[in-house]
Amino acid sequence: MRGTGPRRPWLYDPSLGGVLVRAHRSPAAGAASSVVSDVVWGEVLGVLRWAEATLTCPPELAGGTAWRTAAAAAGLLRRLPGLCAEAGVAWPGPAPASPAGEPSAAQRLRRAADRLAMRLCSPEEGGAGPLRDAVADLAGDVDAVGAAAIALLAEGTDWTAAG
Repeated sequence: MRGTGPRRPWLYDPSLGGVLVRAHRSPAAGAASSVVSDVVWGEVLGVLRWAEATLTCPPELAGGTAWRTAAAAAGLLRRLPGLCAEAGVAWPGPAPASPAGEPSAAQRLRRAADRLAMRLCSPEEGGAGPLRDAVADLAGDVDAVGAAAIALLAEGTDWTAAG
């Protein structure tokens, strides 16, 4: 991790973030579905912001930002079943995680955040609405971000000091 600044400056542009979130609304959706979509994608944006902060912050802040990244991911995962119910979408649970073949937690976090950012920036991915077509994959990517953040925290912990 380096304090070099964000790799994705668009994450911190409030007007662009709102455009990306609203782009996931289904044109035929009613008000409730639009609200649920906005909540889900708004929280995805928050998870991505914390992941980017974790990957680019100075080392002395990495522990706190990694915890916030994991907490944001866990919060969204906790809310997804209820949000799916409100949108009339069955909750399938997160997609199975792909095996971690990357040598470091930072690389796992970067790759998971890249996949999640691609979902946020590609609203056409689910023509019938993102929750209807890709909720399991979205949940899997959010889970991967959280798991990588915890792994990053564990990698930076001095386990010999506990004795």
